[in-house]
Amino acid sequence: AAALQGRLVALSITGGDPARIVRLRSALARDAAIRPFLEALYAPAPEVLAPADDTIICRCEEVTAGTIRATVDLGAPGPNQVKSMLRTGMGPCQGRVCGLAVAGIIAARKGEDPQVTDYYRIRPPLKPIPLAELAGFAPGIAAE
Repeated sequence: AAALQGRLVALSITGGDPARIVRLRSALARDAAIRPFLEALYAPAPEVLAPADDTIICRCEEVTAGTIRATVDLGAPGPNQVKSMLRTGMGPCQGRVCGLAVAGIIAARKGEDPQVTDYYRIRPPLKPIPLAELAGFAPGIAAE
């Protein structure tokens, strides 16, 4: 499905053959038809979606689910406030490992939809890069 989506995006951007776009959309719809069955069959276990209090959620900063819940109970309204109070998402992974889990725990604790809870405010760099790469950056010149 990912390869089909990539081809579809490329053709849409370049104004490709409309008939080919229709064929790709049809193939993508066929691939997607199985998703509801797979999601029901392989649904995550309840303990994955609602981890025990002693489960470490943020490995970088060793923050547990219980600590996150307690912080929400103290009034932290969302991931950015939990981040400010507990340093979740501030370690080497920059929240790439724990971000969704933190947001999910907050949403569950507050009884709201995860879309409402939102996610960490994203700040560059999104992925750690060597300082040598930054030092060699020249605007307007493509990287090799």
